Amino acid sequence: MPIVALCGSPRRGNTDALLKALTEGATEAGAAVTRFDLPKLNIKPCLACRACLKTPESRCIQRDDMIQVLDALRGAEAWVLATPVYFWNISASLKLAIDRFFSFFTDQGGWQLALPGERRGAVIVVQADPDQDTPDKVAQYLESVLDYHHVKPVGRLAAPGLGDMGDAAGKPELMEEAREMGRRLVT
Repeated sequence: MPIVALCGSPRRGNTDALLKALTEGATEAGAAVTRFDLPKLNIKPCLACRACLKTPESRCIQRDDMIQVLDALRGAEAWVLATPVYFWNISASLKLAIDRFFSFFTDQGGWQLALPGERRGAVIVVQADPDQDTPDKVAQYLESVLDYHHVKPVGRLAAPGLGDMGDAAGKPELMEEAREMGRRLVT
């Protein structure tokens, strides 16, 4: 089962640790995981040119690193979106990628998703502040993005209070929750 994981964190901290645990669980369950660390890629903003909407086979006309991400997502049976909370929202790198998901649609025969089939998905949201409200809201947003793309969310990890590097790794129950979410993506 091919899984694509998008990491919106620019550092190897808590989001990274939880995503690694999720991918370990998915790999143990038999999945092949491809991970993209979005801040390290050259991803340009969507141009809103609508060239990608002409036919169901149309693709984004920009030739940057997002093309490989979009191609991987097309072939995946599961998507994972992981981000730290930045100013009550997702990271900029994940937002750039999500905006480019526009190319998965077509306006032929009315506005519709051009990706066939259903997929499974999971979200990881990490926040330094101990308040649970914001990571829950950010996770809800990401689940709506998945749902809109016919990706059924089967797992959500909205983790507040993880501000220092290593906080997530120091919580074995949280790391196991991420591993279990990875296994659930596959089974």
